[in-house]
Amino acid sequence: MEKMKKEATAAREGERGGAAPGDAVDARIAALFDELTESEKRLAEVVLETASDLSAFTAGELAVRADVSAATAARFFRRLGYESYGDLRRSVRDARTWGSPLYELSSAERPADFALHVAQDIENLKRLATELAPAALADAVELLASSKRLHLIGFRNSAALAAYARGLFAHVKPDVRLLPLAGQTLAEDLVGLGPEDALVVFGFRRRPPALREVMAAVRQSGARILLVTDASAARTAHLAHVTLRCPNQGASLFDSYVAPMSLISHLASALGVALGKAAESRLEMIEDLHRRLEPFSTAGRRISRG
Repeated sequence: MEKMKKEATAAREGERGGAAPGDAVDARIAALFDELTESEKRLAEVVLETASDLSAFTAGELAVRADVSAATAARFFRRLGYESYGDLRRSVRDARTWGSPLYELSSAERPADFALHVAQDIENLKRLATELAPAALADAVELLASSKRLHLIGFRNSAALAAYARGLFAHVKPDVRLLPLAGQTLAEDLVGLGPEDALVVFGFRRRPPALREVMAAVRQSGARILLVTDASAARTAHLAHVTLRCPNQGASLFDSYVAPMSLISHLASALGVALGKAAESRLEMIEDLHRRLEPFSTAGRRISRG
């Protein structure tokens, strides 16, 4: 009977926070994060940071690292919808969403399935459409449109997302920079940023610790920060003015970046609409230069007379 009461309490907590019983721990924390107390938020950050090796820690050790009581930790795990800390550890181990590609490869039980791979990407896109708050999306577009200069950065796999975003944003807005510039250090790139600047950070796992220092320095400069990330970001999200989270669960070895790529395309289009005539004029100038600099393209084909 006591076990049934605990399960019912956990289920009610999960329903209030918007998390489903089958959700991974990162999604559960993201759904509840704004409602957590300060001590619970510290514990949430510790759980997210250690989730890839959660089996190495006891509940008491996590509580000490977060500077919370054992009772607070126990209530926190139940609030996430788990019967106990042991239940949480088993969930993370079984889900295998926190392991490195090496772990995923060594634990694979069957060959990669392309249909499953595509189905997971589709599921991520569906979740993005339903979970991304319209208000946060509108705030992100306003931040991009109102900033005089945009600076984009991403480390590891996020670097490819930053480069893609720079290519699209530069079509509709001038002064869009990808950091770090070739031959420059980040210190040289970040010095002089101020209220007219904005930093767009792509911070998908695994995030290097230096990313938080970069964001902290930029925030101190008065520049605004847009963070595009996954559900596991906690401390980095505190440093951003606007945070957009994308589902990125992969079907096998690697995380999926289909959802953030789709979001980047939408942000670029929405930015163009928000900038209106200025974006249209910029695109017209780009097309004129295309015709001038690429005379042998289909749009401006010329016949050589030499």
